[in-house]
Amino acid sequence: MSAPRSRAEQKQHTRALIVAAGREAVATRGFAGLVVRELAREAGIVPTAFYRHFDSVDALASELAAGAAEALGIFVDDLASSTSPDPVTDWPARATAAATRDPQTWSVLARGLVDTAHPDHRVLAAAVDSARRRLGITLGRLETLSGADGVAVDIAADLVVVVLLRLLVEVSVGHDARAAADDCSGRLRVILAGAGTVS
Repeated sequence: MSAPRSRAEQKQHTRALIVAAGREAVATRGFAGLVVRELAREAGIVPTAFYRHFDSVDALASELAAGAAEALGIFVDDLASSTSPDPVTDWPARATAAATRDPQTWSVLARGLVDTAHPDHRVLAAAVDSARRRLGITLGRLETLSGADGVAVDIAADLVVVVLLRLLVEVSVGHDARAAADDCSGRLRVILAGAGTVS
């Protein structure tokens, strides 16, 4: 028989249940799907208990958006620190693994990016812009783009982020991971080849 949890551990566990219910709600219904009564039911708590952990649904939404933004930053850091000379095959494989490992995060990110009226859209849009800048620096270091001008590399970075986000979302919602990764590789190949011809 396991020892009873401390009050702090119980509180942390309940908060994690609420966050998990919130991630599921946003991943399937968008930020408008964050309704206290439904979150409480999914977390197995009474609705008033929600407010012991969050001041409002907006506070939960902010935490979910921050988590998705952080995950994107970690993912891009992983790509940027990769020593692979071939991002065309390496990056889609890493994106597929990330989407398979934590599909809800990428669905939350996608929902937040299309919900431009939600206040936390700005957090997610800023995370995507940061990803574009980081990948632009990384792309500029590739031998295949060594002769490309800065504008071409910036445009390539924009396109690469879009293609990788598409792969992350497709795999996270259950599309064929291999087909999605192959499609992503093909698109990356064209993007990088095109950027490499502009000087």
